[in-house]
Amino acid sequence: MSRRAAIVSEGAPRFALVEANGSHVRQRLAALGWAPSTFAAMLGGLDAKAVAECEVVVIVCSPRLLLSPEIQTDAAQFARSVPLVAVVTAPGNDAAAYAARLGWRGFVESSDSTAVIARTISSASRGLLCFPPSAATVLAQALATVAPVTGAGAAELTPRQRQIVTLLAHGATDAEIATTLRISESTAHKHVQNARRRLRAKTRSQLVATSRDLTTASIGGPATPSRSES
Repeated sequence: MSRRAAIVSEGAPRFALVEANGSHVRQRLAALGWAPSTFAAMLGGLDAKAVAECEVVVIVCSPRLLLSPEIQTDAAQFARSVPLVAVVTAPGNDAAAYAARLGWRGFVESSDSTAVIARTISSASRGLLCFPPSAATVLAQALATVAPVTGAGAAELTPRQRQIVTLLAHGATDAEIATTLRISESTAHKHVQNARRRLRAKTRSQLVATSRDLTTASIGGPATPSRSES
């Protein structure tokens, strides 16, 4: 039996699909006989009642969208009750690690074969953590060194400042932070300065290093950034 035939014979899990026009993942899955139980162009547009009956939510997105506060906040709400799979177009080296820190259960590149995408969705629906082997090293390093501040550090930084420190750890500039968080560059710079003062860090590098130390020393899961501060 071919790999394609094997996947079809397993039957598709009940899944919700979020996909804007252009990536054609919906059409590719349809060729396997897989159809979403509910569909939307944006995560916030999904029917919550329909999602509650699904086994997995599949979100087709770019790395920039994956990093956006909007999708982080919406995804956190769904992740409490249903596994999330990111089908990412042209991901960077740390995109899989970032998805894992946000609680996503599966990650796959949209350029992978339809069989690989379907297998990732199916595995995540069964509660398995399904990430590509090529991401293993980056995933382990990132989870150990640049996870958002938690525990003791969370008491020191605001939710927005935790976002800022996480992006700084990924090498983002003020301009890149502003674009990602949809704030002005001057506001991004102000948040960096405030975070430095709170953690008594003299430089940005020291700010990131201090947040890493706090993360290592604290107990608990990663905090999910929110949109409560602009």
